Amino acid sequence: MRHALIERNGTSYRDKQESLDYIDSLEITESRIHGLEIVKLTKWAAETNMYKTAWYHTQENVYESARIFIREQMIGQWNYAEFK
Repeated sequence: MRHALIERNGTSYRDKQESLDYIDSLEITESRIHGLEIVKLTKWAAETNMYKTAWYHTQENVYESARIFIREQMIGQWNYAEFK
């Protein structure tokens, strides 16, 4: 069974729909997004690479950029996101 939100070692990982919903809630409250990392969760670890990470130095268009990044990068085994 797939879970929308997984907590491991104090870190929250969200699936694609939960991540998009979370961005909507951040936009409503005007909260900052510093970074976003797409991960592949295995039984013991969260794996990623440099192409699955985005850092935002400015908050201009950050919510739309994050949505696009998630839609494009969350495919196949890369199915969870961690917000920084």
